[in-house]
Amino acid sequence: MKITEVLPSWFEYPITIKIGAMPRFKITGTILRIKTDEGIEGIAGTHFVNADKGLVAHIKGWEKILLKKDPLEIEKIWRDIYNTTNRISFGIAQSISIIDCALWDIKGKALGKPVYRLLGGYQDKVKAYASFPWWVNPKAIASFLDPALERGFKAVKVRIGKNLDWDERVLKTVRDLGGIDLEIMADVNSGYNSRQALKIARVAERLDLRWLEEPLPSDNLTGLAELRSKVNIDIAGGENDAFTWRFREILEKAAYDIIQPDVTRSGGITEVKKIAAIAESHSKLCINHIFGIGPIQYANLQLIGAVSNCPYMEYGFYPDEFLMTTAPIEIKKDGMAIIPSSPGLGFEIDEAVFNKYKQT
Repeated sequence: MKITEVLPSWFEYPITIKIGAMPRFKITGTILRIKTDEGIEGIAGTHFVNADKGLVAHIKGWEKILLKKDPLEIEKIWRDIYNTTNRISFGIAQSISIIDCALWDIKGKALGKPVYRLLGGYQDKVKAYASFPWWVNPKAIASFLDPALERGFKAVKVRIGKNLDWDERVLKTVRDLGGIDLEIMADVNSGYNSRQALKIARVAERLDLRWLEEPLPSDNLTGLAELRSKVNIDIAGGENDAFTWRFREILEKAAYDIIQPDVTRSGGITEVKKIAAIAESHSKLCINHIFGIGPIQYANLQLIGAVSNCPYMEYGFYPDEFLMTTAPIEIKKDGMAIIPSSPGLGFEIDEAVFNKYKQT
């Protein structure tokens, strides 16, 4: 089997509400199709904030490496791309990630197996937590929380980082409405400085949150390690980091209790499988970051199905149309997400929806 075509394209999806502490009002993303001479097509997706034209150009830049290669030689192709950058890696994380995921989709389809089985197969379902993608007024928490609880979710994540008073009211309201058995996570989206982060961590500690996510930017590993040493709550992060060497540094500096790589951003399925193993060697959880379109969810869930130190799946509460797949991830009434069992990554693109937002 040989690769014959590399076809990246990008989309823009408008939103009207800020995504937590992040200053953006639209989501852009890329869909990649890799075709082969045997008629098998690998598809993957990622999002690259406000820079998807550049990502498409980046992927096309690897076309000479990809064409006529055997798509099943995933590790070799990964190394070929990485080595052409002189092993510096700056700027290539998402392009190599989406290529890698599409190649795994080809391999699964060629062998008639879901990717998580090819990776070793550890679990066929995992606890999902409902992740709310934007700030919610404390007075409106019930309108978001109740539908999640009714669907069976036993854990939820809310966005904070607006200001300390607001954050405390949000977290207290979720705890009061959800009760003591509800697992609560909170995502600051790197919105605070060290002083503010310590204050909100104390609140999270008092309300018995499962973890506090990105209280500081991930480029402040020293500050994160200092924060961890002062509080009795798990600190999570890593969605903006990539490659094994970076996560090894994060773990060696004790910056996080829980690392959160994303297979569509951190180096692909090939690399994140290794990152999860490094985390396991440090007795740390590796709980994938999952934000965005359906292909991102499916690809991460396949990796989750193959590792032993990922007990949760992040399930975003977005409009169904935003998923751009023909079917959403299946969530059972007990709040468990089912690892897709179809060959490859397990999804099909909803072409009508994708074409609606596709850009040229």
